[in-house]
Amino acid sequence: MRTLIVYATKYGCTEKAVNRLIDYLGGEAELLNLVNMDKKDILLENYDTVVVGGSIYAGNIQKEVKQYCSENINTLLHKQLGLFICCGFSEKVEEQLDNSFENKLLKHAAVKGYFGYEFNFDRMNFMAKLMVKTLAKVKESKSDIKDKNIEEFAEKLKGGNGK
Repeated sequence: MRTLIVYATKYGCTEKAVNRLIDYLGGEAELLNLVNMDKKDILLENYDTVVVGGSIYAGNIQKEVKQYCSENINTLLHKQLGLFICCGFSEKVEEQLDNSFENKLLKHAAVKGYFGYEFNFDRMNFMAKLMVKTLAKVKESKSDIKDKNIEEFAEKLKGGNGK
């Protein structure tokens, strides 16, 4: 199973979660970070399985993730697909997933996941800290990356029947 993990990260939480996902997948996956596009030459057609995800900020996934999915929807609909988000409001996971990905992709996805969250104040600017303090009621850095969720996501993906 050739796997590509496509993601966007702003403060590093999604990148940490993706690295844990690779461990659970057995280390056999290539990464495409949409924020710095460090592997522009990656061809989606060369992969059997594609995982796409990112973090939620102010109710939205990064624009790079939405744009990537929109530009590649026809190819993604012919792949084994996994979709995930990282967000600080676990009670809104379903709503956030629905807002982050097109309905066609959500229906096609073999597995959908919630990988937890992290608020890293050391990496945030003043406005981001203020938003987190106000909306999430968090006063200092906090990490709650959901290893069990990531492991279950990987197992479903490897099993090929994540529904």
